[in-house]
This record gives sequence, C-alpha cells and structure tokens, in this order.
Amino acid sequence: MTGKTVGGPKILLVDDDKIVIEALTDLFKRILPAVGIVDSATSGVEALELFASNADQYALVLLDMSLEGMQGPEVCRRMRLMDCSTPILGMTSFSLNRYRVLLAAAGAQGLVGKGDETQLEQAVSRVLSGCFLPGFETPMAAYAKLKCDTQAESTLTNMQETIMNLCANEYLTDGEIAERLGISIATVRKHMQNIVKRLNCRTQRQAIITWLKRGNGR
Repeated sequence: MTGKTVGGPKILLVDDDKIVIEALTDLFKRILPAVGIVDSATSGVEALELFASNADQYALVLLDMSLEGMQGPEVCRRMRLMDCSTPILGMTSFSLNRYRVLLAAAGAQGLVGKGDETQLEQAVSRVLSGCFLPGFETPMAAYAKLKCDTQAESTLTNMQETIMNLCANEYLTDGEIAERLGISIATVRKHMQNIVKRLNCRTQRQAIITWLKRGNGR
C-alpha cells in the first residue's frame, strides 16, 4: 500500500494491523510534520517487495516485530542485506528484551515500544537524524557485519549444514545425531566446535540462533 502524504521524507511502515498503520500515520501528522509520504505493508513479504523497489527512496523503515508469517527480525535482516544506508527502527507491543538482541544482530538501528508516543517520536526523530539507539549500530556497520556472517555461513561443509539442521530444526542431541548419521558422538562434537568458529560465535547456542536467523529454520 502506498501514497499517504504527510509532508517530508518518505518512510515505510510495516505492521499486520491496519488500524495500527492508520493510527501511526495520524500520529506522524500530529507530532512529526517533517515525515512525508508513508508507504505501508501488512506482511513481511509485501514489505520486502516494496523495499526492494524503493529502498533508495526511504528515509526510514518502521517495522513491527510480531508479524504473521515472516517475523520482524528476519524481515529486517533481509532488508539490511539489500541496502546499507536506509535506517530500520523496530517496534513492538511486547517487552523490548524479547527482540532487542535478535533485532540488533539483524541490522536495525533501534527498537521502541508502540505504547509510548513520546518515546516513539523521540526514537523516530533520532534515527531520522542519522543516529542510532544504544545497543545498535549504523546501517553501514550493520550491513558489513551481516555480510561477513553470511559469507561465514556459506563456508559450512555439507556435513556441518546437516548437523546444524538436525540440531536446530529437529532438536536432536549429539548422540541422536551420531546415530542418525552413522558417526561417533566425538565426531559430531568436533563438527559443532568448527561450526561455532565458522559462524563467529562463542557457544553452540549462539551458533544455533545465528543459523535460525539466517532463514534455516523450518
């Protein structure tokens, strides 16, 4: 959905609740007159299609975390890999701690609660001015880190990818993976140690989270 003119920079508003989209658009009219045309999307897929065609036109993407289907952090990650300059600000009705780490790793410039108009206004204004919120990075720095992570992921061997899928998606233990693949538990653990290193992680849990964030989940 495109084309609600408010007057200034163009933003993309992503939320699966049309009432929220209308309310936020009205909010921008009242408190952020500098914001201009508001494009909106009600799903991650629609948002990615709009972003792919118009990334260079957007001054900001305001992205809900709890979308149906593709969740906000994954939408953010895919957007960031498309573009290294457009800031992305996440928003949620849930606790910020629920998404903060995932969203920072996905390349956003901040996360804010939906329920506080003052905080939302301040966060949008700050990101539009070229800044980022604590715990996040600039679009360029986030893009560079994601590209590095993606390249590291692509270096996994076929066996390592198989082990990660069995661990992350089928929740198998080291022993169950060893039995499934006909190898020793020690070999499984050695592969996992190498996977952790290749994904630039410190622990197996971090490696699994990184793997799932890259879209390798079911």
